[in-house]
Amino acid sequence: MTNSLSPQLLTPADRQERVKQLRNLVIDRVLASSADGILFSGGLDTSVLAAIAASHGRRLQAVMVSVEEGTGLDEPFARLMVERLGLDLEILRPSLKELLDRMPELVLLLQTFDPMELRNSIVTHVAMEAASKRGLSAVLTGDAADELFAGYSFMFNMSAERLPSYIRHLNDIMHFTSQVIGQALGVGVDVPYLSPAIRDFALSLGYDDLVGDDQGQRFGKKILREAFSSLLPREIAGRLKTPIEYGSGSTALKQLAEESVNDTVFERERERAATYDSVKLRDKEQCFYYLMYRSLLPPPKELARGVKTCSECQGPVSRTDMRYCRICGAYPI
Repeated sequence: MTNSLSPQLLTPADRQERVKQLRNLVIDRVLASSADGILFSGGLDTSVLAAIAASHGRRLQAVMVSVEEGTGLDEPFARLMVERLGLDLEILRPSLKELLDRMPELVLLLQTFDPMELRNSIVTHVAMEAASKRGLSAVLTGDAADELFAGYSFMFNMSAERLPSYIRHLNDIMHFTSQVIGQALGVGVDVPYLSPAIRDFALSLGYDDLVGDDQGQRFGKKILREAFSSLLPREIAGRLKTPIEYGSGSTALKQLAEESVNDTVFERERERAATYDSVKLRDKEQCFYYLMYRSLLPPPKELARGVKTCSECQGPVSRTDMRYCRICGAYPI
């Protein structure tokens, strides 16, 4: 296996062979899956999986979330794919209150008070619970494509020298809450992009396989777009990464959480957390979730020790090269 992502001199024929190889790897992996559903967003990664299944006569039950009061960006793209593929799509429309009502269950399950993680993972929890109630045995997810193929803007804007080590690092540490949530709710979670063959292939790619340029605008996942452009509408094949909270509209939880903690409460709880729990609370939103966390769990400093300790919450960190705390969301640590 080649672990070099630096620019490589390849002929057009070589590049086409790589595109074909990725196409075959992903198709084979999807067709080998017994999943009967998919957590769908209308983004590139899940649309590729749904399009492969549809092109081979499989009708997956697609589930997506569009928050009632939010401005979700995913829905128009998802509907476009419905028209293209004839997907059986169910759009769930929880209110913000409904999301907050179920948040303690998620905090306990994930053992975190990281606001960004919770805003994103609550959407997965809603979708996974719906899949469970509908009797789906397993769902496909698009997890890992952004990490392996440079889908995040900060990745495709990295230099060709920096990107290789970062992707190798992500390959070692990436962790997806969909798997934890699915297990808790009795739904199998199948992540095609996490298959060893696809991971090995991704780590063998050159920078130019991953990062493209369209009239001065950089984009990532170049080879994945090329491999499946014939199966997707142009709007989907060219769509950039949209985090779950923006795609679903759950980002509106941030303001609601902040408004639930007034200045007096924040100052009191921030001092209390620092004094008794050795936790540094960054803002009102994190304070809101920390109060929820502490009603269910001990302070992070009382958890079993990791190989290092988070400087912000004193919680355990599982690897010396981890710069992100999964408990409080601190970065860098």
